[in-house]
Amino acid sequence: MSETRLFRDGRIFTGHRYVEAMLVEDGRIRTVGTLASVERATPAGAEVERLSGRLVVPGLIDAHLHLGEATRAREGFNLAEARSVADLVGRLAARSAVHPGGAVVGHGWDSERFADRRWPLAADLDRAVADRPVVLYHASGHAAVVNTAALRAAGVDRASSEPRNGRFGRTTDGRPDGRLFEGAMASVTALASDADLADPPALERTLELCASFGLTTVATMSTGPEEAGLLRGLAEVGRLPIRVRLYVRMSRLGEFPRPALAPAGRPDRFAVLGTKGFTDGAFGPRTAWLSAPYTDLPSEEGMPVGTDEELGGAIEHSVKLGLAPALHAIGDRAVERAARLLRPWTGQTRSPVRIEHAALTPPASWPSMEEAHPALVVQPGFVWSDHWLGARLGPERARWGYAFRSLLGRGFLLAGSSDAPYDPLDPWRGIRAAVERSDPASGRSANPSPGEALDPETALRLYTVNAGRALGTAVLGTLEPASRADFVVLDVPHLRGAVGRGAASVRETWVDGARVYRRRGGSPEETV
Repeated sequence: MSETRLFRDGRIFTGHRYVEAMLVEDGRIRTVGTLASVERATPAGAEVERLSGRLVVPGLIDAHLHLGEATRAREGFNLAEARSVADLVGRLAARSAVHPGGAVVGHGWDSERFADRRWPLAADLDRAVADRPVVLYHASGHAAVVNTAALRAAGVDRASSEPRNGRFGRTTDGRPDGRLFEGAMASVTALASDADLADPPALERTLELCASFGLTTVATMSTGPEEAGLLRGLAEVGRLPIRVRLYVRMSRLGEFPRPALAPAGRPDRFAVLGTKGFTDGAFGPRTAWLSAPYTDLPSEEGMPVGTDEELGGAIEHSVKLGLAPALHAIGDRAVERAARLLRPWTGQTRSPVRIEHAALTPPASWPSMEEAHPALVVQPGFVWSDHWLGARLGPERARWGYAFRSLLGRGFLLAGSSDAPYDPLDPWRGIRAAVERSDPASGRSANPSPGEALDPETALRLYTVNAGRALGTAVLGTLEPASRADFVVLDVPHLRGAVGRGAASVRETWVDGARVYRRRGGSPEETV
């Protein structure tokens, strides 16, 4: 007899409508509707799950994160709480004392959180560690600061020419000062890689944490062959608690043999869907490519990454392999460029072409996007995190930052994501930020325009129905008949209450009709 469960005595949001009951059979939704109609379809002997007034929603989908980086940030040297250069240097000294050998690699510092907003330099890091390389990545992932030993080991000095698709920070007399922007970080990749690996058990712990938030599918971006191999290995031995989708780094696609692009493990648990390339940088280090200079630094307008010819050839190669291209574009000039590059390939892959971030989208950028009609994979949590955007761009331009309701109104497909570890992994934070444009803790916002706020159901759809469509899978992110039985049981009767309580409202997470996480009372997270 098939495994069948009837869920009743609560509310169920399918992603499209509210219903009274849901019947799950062999990992899929058999039917939903009124209790009477679902009971008529329920075979004798089916298990009954009484919701006791709780709310069920589709399993959440994070359409853009970085599993390896998120794992390293959680279990490695995390500098997100550093509040000054002196604080960062103190933390570095303490870390070095505990780990006396090899390079020191850290993640997550952000000068916008520092009292004086000053960037650390090599001279600062040298006070803590001078005898071996130090590489500390900026919170955006688009810049780093290194010590003098790292510059020396990388062969970077006054005579070094500017790197392709990047630049070195320099003192007034031309010496490298330790700051590395965009492509300049490649100079220290070999120094950092051995000290910055995530192993399979650590990746598994990150996926278990995802399940505790109600995430049932994640798409990990810019994946290299090493991380892809680790995730494939977990899939093959049945150790993926949730679904994992890969978008491999476009520039490294040639390192993936055909078998490495095939599904693995349980049906629909692991798949390679696409590739990811870059067209610009980020707002934090002012490398996002703008159509006009930065308001707070008029000498800078950001930078393009890669040439159109290179990106166009890489996109074509991706499509020929059946992989959907996704292009990182944050500044408005980069968004228009990405749309132009993707336009010839719209509709030619199973999953849609995508623009990642699409952070600054004034009306002037809409026509080019409408021609390509890509999925726009956005990060609502940035509305709170990038609260300094008005100063960076000026209030007039910042009005079109993270303009979710305007983009939805133009008919664009918006999918939600965290970009973890560059913003917190918790999807409920992003959902709340989409609903409440200002951070309730600080009152600050990158764009507080009330006209861009979403209602709770629309915000949830970014992380469910819309994200499933952005991954080219209509059976994910919804609880309509024939869909995958991926869902979350919440300890609240109404969605607005869940938005307010956040991850604390997650009671159970189910994947393929099987419970993979259950919170017991006030005890710590538990994956089953």
